[in-house]
Amino acid sequence: MAKVYAVKVGRNTGVFNTWAECEAQVKGFGGAQYKSFKTVEEANEYLGVASQPAAKTEQRVNLSEALKLSQKTSDRLDVFVDGSYSNGRYAWSYVVYEGNNVVHQDSGVGTNPDAASMHNVAGELAAAMRAAKWAMSNKKYITIHHDYQGISSWVDGSWKAKNGMTKAYRDYMNAYTKIVSFNKVTGHTGIQGNELADKLARQALGI
Repeated sequence: MAKVYAVKVGRNTGVFNTWAECEAQVKGFGGAQYKSFKTVEEANEYLGVASQPAAKTEQRVNLSEALKLSQKTSDRLDVFVDGSYSNGRYAWSYVVYEGNNVVHQDSGVGTNPDAASMHNVAGELAAAMRAAKWAMSNKKYITIHHDYQGISSWVDGSWKAKNGMTKAYRDYMNAYTKIVSFNKVTGHTGIQGNELADKLARQALGI
């Protein structure tokens, strides 16, 4: 019986008709998530496409338009995100790489007093959301490299979102799963992008 393959986390995400196509997206990709299904409908359900709320229809259309100009694997950019916290304030930062070159970076101090209770995690969530928005605006696929597991686990459902902040993050990022994939890295181990994102977040707080 014919199968289709759904890649939730990989070099490219989506539904693929052959194992060879699927394997190209997940082989050697840390934290890859994928499954085979009998129907495209089941695969889309696994990816969360079919179950997204109707209220997000307009945003999905905008994403579809954005993707028309960026369909090649080589167009995927690497984005490193991080957050920092000090004295009741949190900061976020993200750094975009094309190959070994930094093509964009941004950072700032968070303004949500409720989010501050999550300390540096609040900054990491903010960074991931801003990176996803940047990717859509620039018509790019991205892989978000993160050192905090919840950045991907709250999105794919392996961690249950239990408070207002994590639920809001999950719902926001679910609208970007067509163009965003995730990769868990170990923080403070000399990974250039991770170290730079950490530095920028701390600088935003003046530490």
